[in-house]
Amino acid sequence: MKSIILEQLKKIYSQYVRQVSARTKKQPIKKQVVYLLSFPNNDHGLIETLSKEFDVAVCYTKQLEKEAMKLRSLGIPIWNINSYQGLRKTIELVSTSRVVLADNYFAFLGDINKREDQSIFQIWHATGAIKQFGLEDKTAQKRSNEDQERFKRVYQSFDYFVVGSKAMAEVFKNSYGAREEQMLYLGFPRTDFLHQIKQVEKMTQQVVYLPTYREIETNNIVEDLLILRKKIDPTMDLYIKPHPHENWGNKEELQKTEGIYLLDGNTSSDELLTQADILITDYSSVAFDYALVHPLGNLIFYWYDEGIYINQTGIQDKLRESMPSKICYTIEEVLHEIKNEEQNLSTFNDYWNTHNDGKAVERLLEVIKKELDV
Repeated sequence: MKSIILEQLKKIYSQYVRQVSARTKKQPIKKQVVYLLSFPNNDHGLIETLSKEFDVAVCYTKQLEKEAMKLRSLGIPIWNINSYQGLRKTIELVSTSRVVLADNYFAFLGDINKREDQSIFQIWHATGAIKQFGLEDKTAQKRSNEDQERFKRVYQSFDYFVVGSKAMAEVFKNSYGAREEQMLYLGFPRTDFLHQIKQVEKMTQQVVYLPTYREIETNNIVEDLLILRKKIDPTMDLYIKPHPHENWGNKEELQKTEGIYLLDGNTSSDELLTQADILITDYSSVAFDYALVHPLGNLIFYWYDEGIYINQTGIQDKLRESMPSKICYTIEEVLHEIKNEEQNLSTFNDYWNTHNDGKAVERLLEVIKKELDV
């Protein structure tokens, strides 16, 4: 019964988007940029830079209200997609603007009455991809036929995909059914920030653990991290930032252990990884950012639940070919890799960060100028 009601609500939502969008068809297309904002710490000044060159409006999800309010203080108009009035305005803006930039999947895009002189750019929120998403996501493949068709409409709404490498272009081809001619090898705008941020001198080495989100609760990770803290060099500090949507039941054990710093969701992952001498992660895209900042760093992949994750979400087919080090399945293997001083991430960088050279925003601006004919 619940699934039937949910399906009906989705149909009503789609119908509403189509109706509001259709009413704008007689309105002229405006030379303006609409930025669809849903991912934290992804903008890094791009929107402000855009606003100095073009007319810009930002439509944001409610989780990004804090970032949106900062943009409003700069004189940039903002609209909350998750409010009734904000959704309506978002549909109208997207339906009447020459250029739309999206940092994620937005369900309403599949029902917009799009015109030939409009362009929607997918600028994404990750430098590379370990997990599968879109058409390849194992969870999405189990959804209803109606959901599958809705997903495809959204994927097909994008005209261009901004990427930083051939590897990421291939991911979008497989995940969104995109074509080579849609790829813009400009570099990811978000990576310009990683070239600009400065590292600070530290008294101790920092080991940082940044995991991704899991549908299934992680039972033993706290015990593993306590063992890790006990066995690494006493001069090392262990910084841990759980995914904000996960709840580790016994994390208080971490909070009271000397040498462990348990961080909350307000801590910027970007700034944290720039200070990491050693990064331990799993299926998170922070691995690609770390390699960009620390080409001679120590990047450790801890896939203790690989089998479960593959069955539930999936991992990119050709990923292992580019891995800079062996995958660790036990905390003992992680400890061994921490002592590995021979790791070099340059090949991994060449593969995934080919065009992420600190000039991505500059190149994107030039493309938008051509689209707006300014």
